[in-house]
Amino acid sequence: MTRDGLPVPVAQPGVSLQYSQLLPTLFSRADLRGRVSVLEVGALSPESLQFFSHFKSRIHVRDLFSEKLIRSQQEDLSEKELKLEFQKLLDFKVGTMLDICLFWDFLNYLNRPALRAFGAALKPYIHAGTRAHGFSVLNVETSLRNQQYGISSLNQISVRKSTSKQLDYYPHSHEELNRSLSCFNVGRGWLLPDGRLEILLDVVV
Repeated sequence: MTRDGLPVPVAQPGVSLQYSQLLPTLFSRADLRGRVSVLEVGALSPESLQFFSHFKSRIHVRDLFSEKLIRSQQEDLSEKELKLEFQKLLDFKVGTMLDICLFWDFLNYLNRPALRAFGAALKPYIHAGTRAHGFSVLNVETSLRNQQYGISSLNQISVRKSTSKQLDYYPHSHEELNRSLSCFNVGRGWLLPDGRLEILLDVVV
């Protein structure tokens, strides 16, 4: 057991564990002693399921990476149409408020109109204390790896190769995220060896 009372994570075959500089800050801002509402925009990993089982949490899983809207329709729809489609995909119960959003590298698979539409569709479920985690890039020429992520511990991310076809991607700088994602601004960033940035996002009030 670790000093926080959680089991020590052990990497499974095909899964690597990467230390996170920012997850501890993300969770320090959330009241893990109370009920926590979490948005997972990818497939729920076994590691995340195990991690959140130690808390009073409600996980809203929306595997947006697998949706036709993301894989093939972005370029064909207007921003208004994109927003309507995102509203259908999120489809939370009335009154749902999210405390933590796990974006991973999803935002970089949205073109600019889709990024704006996603932020607009998500905004009704965000409150002043909501925080988000994800990845952006230092240089928009940075390539993205076709990976799936999860939370293994308070400071470790699990990474496994995706079995799905790599999506077209649109790497966004901090400035572009701040301009287009209406409900969040990038608060902190940490440069990773592969040129990506691990980021925490704060609510725009």
